[in-house]
Amino acid sequence: MINTKVYPNGLKLVVEEMAGFESVAFNMFVNVGSVNETPDIFGISHFIEHMLFKGTKTKSAFEISKIFDGLGANVNAYTNYEETDFYVKCASENIEKCVEVFSDMLFNSSFDKKEMEREKRVVIEEIKMYDDDPESKAVRISNKNFYKGTPFERDIAGTTTSVKKLTQKKMFDYKNKYYCPKNITLSFAGKIDLKKAEKLVEKYFLNNFVFDGEKTNNHFERQKSVTFEKAFKDNEQSQVILSFPGLYADDNRVELGKIFNIAFGIGMSSILFQTIREKLGLVYSISSSQFTNCAGGDTTIEFATSTKNVAKALVAIKDEILEIKQNGITVEQFERARSNLISSIKLSFENTATVSLYNAKKFARLDRIVSKEEYIDAVKNAKIEDLMKYIQNLFDCDNYSVVVVGKDRNLDLKKYFKL
Repeated sequence: MINTKVYPNGLKLVVEEMAGFESVAFNMFVNVGSVNETPDIFGISHFIEHMLFKGTKTKSAFEISKIFDGLGANVNAYTNYEETDFYVKCASENIEKCVEVFSDMLFNSSFDKKEMEREKRVVIEEIKMYDDDPESKAVRISNKNFYKGTPFERDIAGTTTSVKKLTQKKMFDYKNKYYCPKNITLSFAGKIDLKKAEKLVEKYFLNNFVFDGEKTNNHFERQKSVTFEKAFKDNEQSQVILSFPGLYADDNRVELGKIFNIAFGIGMSSILFQTIREKLGLVYSISSSQFTNCAGGDTTIEFATSTKNVAKALVAIKDEILEIKQNGITVEQFERARSNLISSIKLSFENTATVSLYNAKKFARLDRIVSKEEYIDAVKNAKIEDLMKYIQNLFDCDNYSVVVVGKDRNLDLKKYFKL
């Protein structure tokens, strides 16, 4: 059973009691991310995520870690463009202690100046690590080009310069502005009922907010463009990313996009895998992914191959796109992909952590819960003729990006991939 509640101050609660489980997952989901940053504080959302684990008025960073480890809890956090999420999964008898610590991290983080300087070095090393990784570098360049003119063109972690300039005052100002009830959804899933969850929220969260803050309401329009870019990396393989339009999170074609993505580029029977790996032997792996976001999302094809094979792979992928744009996918491919998606939904909902995060996102973004049954029904009701229309919009010849990170400086990308 799923229960939701919105408190008078805007704080949201969603609870899904799941029979037969011993665990409880809890998400402190904050509807703010790097899209909310201004140039003087790029990377602050990500840095706050790090710093909430680095000590409060009553606990050191080590003491926080020691508590979670002593409870056998799985705890972590992440930041992306639109959200910052803190999550824990633990035995049901330990959930109150975990919620208590999360509350302390939220309301009493000290942002100690010495800890900040130490953590800045950690984050800067993280930025350098990703810059050294060809795949991560290709993703960043792809975002820069495909999302030009929106906050999605920037790196979530910021730059070494912007991170160095973050101050304690900037941290508190940003946290007080955005870590407010109107932007926070608390989600529980597993061996817990609504009554217990309400007690925990009212004890540790509800009356502890000092600032009203500012509610986020992010929406961006991405401009159509065709871009090609090469970046040098002296590696044996080149990393390639092709980006095409995606969908906003509330688009009613999301299920169609997922079905197509499975048929086109997920799994060993997918169109891309069968052609680029099995038939041509050009890659070890190739995949496509669909991302929804508040700037219209993207659909990407990603692979790595020997530098000498990049042109051949691009031509082969272009041919597959033109073929599928003209003729669509077969009924058999459609049915197989739809069955795959339904099974993956069912399996994912057997994990309390997955359920808790799923519910948090839906309630935060849509102000309602899309149940597993409703989700599956939407997939079952998808029609192949609607998918054909979706494909035509997806592979718009005036709206895509091609990025190659490798050592061939002379590769003419337009020659081999021009729709």
